[in-house]
Amino acid sequence: MSALETLLAVLDRPFVCDELFDAVPDTIFFVKDAAGRYIAANQTLAERTGYARKEALVGLTADQVFPGELGRRIAAQDLAILNSARSLKGELELHLYPDGEEGWCLTWKEPLFDRTRSVVGLVGLSRDVRPANSAPDETAHLSAALRHAQDHPGALMKVSDLAARAKLSAFQFDQRIRAMFGLSAGQYLTRLRIDQASEKLRRTSNPISEIALDCGYADQTAFTRQFRKVVGLSPGQYRKAKA
Repeated sequence: MSALETLLAVLDRPFVCDELFDAVPDTIFFVKDAAGRYIAANQTLAERTGYARKEALVGLTADQVFPGELGRRIAAQDLAILNSARSLKGELELHLYPDGEEGWCLTWKEPLFDRTRSVVGLVGLSRDVRPANSAPDETAHLSAALRHAQDHPGALMKVSDLAARAKLSAFQFDQRIRAMFGLSAGQYLTRLRIDQASEKLRRTSNPISEIALDCGYADQTAFTRQFRKVVGLSPGQYRKAKA
C-alpha cells in the first residue's frame, strides 16, 4: 500500500478538496459521478449559480445548475469525458461570474477510474481569466483556435497557423498564451502533444512507436527525446511508473 493509500484509509471521510477550494474565489471546483451529477463542489460554484450552500448542488447535473445553452454545453462536455475517458486540458470557455454575467475561464477536467479502470466520475476546476487588452470577439476567436489545437494535438501545427485562426499576429497570440498559461505558444503546443502521449502511455498498451506517430512525431527517437526533456523520463520509464 502506498503512502497516499495509507493516508486515505485512515481519514474519517473522503478527501475531495472542496473545503480547500472554498477559499479560492476565482476558481470553481467540482467532483461528479458517472452520470455527470455533482457529488462535491466548492462554495464559489454555489454562489455563481444562485445557491446559498454548496450542498444544494449534490445530485444535480450541469444543465440543471447552469442556465440555457451554457448548462447544456457543460453537461455535454461532461458526458463526452465520461464516455471517452479523455482529459480536458485548459480549455478557454465562457462561464458565469458572481454578477451573473458571462466571462472567460480556463477549465481542466480529469476522468476518475475505479480499480478495474472503468470511469466512475470526473474531477475538475475552472479558473477565471480576463485576457488583457482583448475584446470579447477577440477572446472568442482565441478560444476557437485553442479548441482546434486541443482537438488535433497530433497535427503538425505552426504557431502562425493558430494565430491566424485566432485572427491575431503571431506575436499577439504568443502574448495571450503566455498571460494565460505561463508558456510560450510553441511550448503550449508541445505540452498538448506530450499530454496526449502521456494519456496514451497510461491508458493503452499501444507500442511507443505508434504513439509517437499518433502524436505528430516523425519517429520514436524524436518523440523520446522531447518526452524526456519535458517529463524527465523516457516514454518506457513513464509507462512503467504509471502501471
